Amino acid sequence: MRAAIVFNPSKMQRATLAPQIESAQPLEWSEPLWFETDADDAGEAAVQEALDAGVDLLIVAGGDGTVRVAADAATGAHVPLAIIPAGTGNLLARNLGIDVTNLRNAVQTAFEGDEREIDLGELEIEAPDGTRSKHAFAVMVGFGLDAEMIDKTDEGLKKKVGWLAYVDAAGRVISGLEKVRVQVRMDGGRTARSTVNTMLIGNCGTVTNGIVVLPDAVIDDGMLDIALIRPQGVRGWAQVAGYVARNNMLVTKLLRRRGHLGRQRTGAALGYGQAKETHARLDEPRAVQVDGDVVGEAIALRATIRDDALAVRVPKGRAQEGGVAV
Repeated sequence: MRAAIVFNPSKMQRATLAPQIESAQPLEWSEPLWFETDADDAGEAAVQEALDAGVDLLIVAGGDGTVRVAADAATGAHVPLAIIPAGTGNLLARNLGIDVTNLRNAVQTAFEGDEREIDLGELEIEAPDGTRSKHAFAVMVGFGLDAEMIDKTDEGLKKKVGWLAYVDAAGRVISGLEKVRVQVRMDGGRTARSTVNTMLIGNCGTVTNGIVVLPDAVIDDGMLDIALIRPQGVRGWAQVAGYVARNNMLVTKLLRRRGHLGRQRTGAALGYGQAKETHARLDEPRAVQVDGDVVGEAIALRATIRDDALAVRVPKGRAQEGGVAV
């Protein structure tokens, strides 16, 4: 047995990670292979080189962008993925219950954790000039507040204060966030028309700092969860804030994990839906984010889900869990 470690040196140094790998790896395993990512390709070459080596486990240490690239590639290679969270958001790790604060615990999970099969999403976007591109996602995609916040986040501030830099960016963009007319069709049903300022499509529902925004999302239910955020003025934003606050109460999270709560209700300011495939066409182009990275502007979106596409190492006892992280 042999593991490959793909690491982003801007997020995690090999000298920091290597002692933890050495102490956690089973004695009967061969020496691990190490691959350093290149910022020019988001780690694609390093991940592919690691998988081409025929390893039994792919360990990726980096931020959400590196994890997303590794997840997509590991799916095609049928190699289990282990995540060492080293970014600001660590979105997939949070949704899987992987320890994002303790390096030793994360490395132990990589070698000793259970395997969980999870879904992966695929987003196709149409740019204003008609060109199309595809992007795999493990967590969430969308346009509006989340994409603008990510786009306007100061990278220098993010290195200093972490996720709080997103709060600073949100405060700067929310007042000027423009609405857009959008046509949405889910699973070939009727087309719904709405005016929104944010649309989210998620494979799972927890974002930066553990905040739940898609409460019904489960990472292995074969469904995408959709939220249309459409507040009218200050009162509307207060309603949205109320939804988010209630869904992030500890008692709400516990009740939902135990199956004691029904589906999240749709209101005037915030609408929810579920589908295996969803299409959206916008009257005006908007910036789109994929798992925390802005990938360009789009005039149309198409999102689909790949059931049980990827095996991921999770802490023991978490392989069968659904719902949100607590």
